[in-house]
Amino acid sequence: MLKRIWYRFFKIFIGTGLFFFFKKISVHNVGNIPKKGAILFVSNHKNALIDPLLIATTMPRTIHFLTRASAFKLKPVHWFLSTLNLIPIYRMRDGKETLAKNEAIFNTCYHILNKKGCLLIFPEGTHDIRRWVRPLSKGFTRITFGALAQNPDLKLHIVPIGLNYTNAAVFGESVSVYYGEPILANDYFDEEALNTSTQNLKAIVHEKLKELTTHIPVEKYEETITKLGAIDFLNPLMANELIQRLPNSNLEASITNTISKKEPSTVWKTLKLGVAINSFFPLLIYRIFLPKIEEIEFVSTTKFAIGLTAFPLFYTLQSLAIAHFFGWQYALFYLAASILSVLLLAKTK
Repeated sequence: MLKRIWYRFFKIFIGTGLFFFFKKISVHNVGNIPKKGAILFVSNHKNALIDPLLIATTMPRTIHFLTRASAFKLKPVHWFLSTLNLIPIYRMRDGKETLAKNEAIFNTCYHILNKKGCLLIFPEGTHDIRRWVRPLSKGFTRITFGALAQNPDLKLHIVPIGLNYTNAAVFGESVSVYYGEPILANDYFDEEALNTSTQNLKAIVHEKLKELTTHIPVEKYEETITKLGAIDFLNPLMANELIQRLPNSNLEASITNTISKKEPSTVWKTLKLGVAINSFFPLLIYRIFLPKIEEIEFVSTTKFAIGLTAFPLFYTLQSLAIAHFFGWQYALFYLAASILSVLLLAKTK
């Protein structure tokens, strides 16, 4: 009971942070998620920790997450992440000797699914900010077929998820979350032909993920991005249709004008300057961390983590100082104005 309350509290806390971080979060087809029964959610992976947080806060079901084992190195962190249903998964880069630990992890996953719980995995294996769906690893099929082998009576659905960002590394952008139709994994399970079953399941899931997110073939990625111009990447159906039509030489000009790029207004720039001055120390912390970020996919995660912790803490300390010298009335006004200015900065970009 306490763990469930803690999970719900943290879900609300993170959801509030994401509301302040993004200009708009649009969620589509939540009704595709079965209300009961075992579900394995599979999603494309563009934006490090932001991806699972968006999924967890936009669905009604409680989920467990498979995440990179390197995040669990410190015991206090391991304990904290475990309270939020995060499960470490070991990869070759963690050391060949660590892969044996995955056997226990897989058994944990089987147990969750056999209890008719929900599990989230990113079958691409790693993240990539580019707009394409990479080849899938077979880890999710091993979990799927392992659970069905343990419990032949289990009815297991796979729900594909597509995450689409206007700009995944920038504050105040927008994101869309598309939940696909559930795939009954039992239909693909043949214990006597596991290799064929694996290939068939990987193929159908890969195809569904390509439908739920903008998929640009990597061979002509830069060329295609240039031709597409400023289209609505939050709508994968439209974006993918335009990509398919690109060989038509007359299409480029009409595509480029699909969405007009809007320059920030003077009012917004003034608001941004005011927030920057008022948030000098939290932004300084980010500037200190910025050179240490080796992958662009972690930029938003770092910004979000600092926004969720350093900004509220700094505004609270400022408010206490104002209350001490000028009274609570001024302190509360300052705190409300600070929160509102950050919200306006994100929502009016």
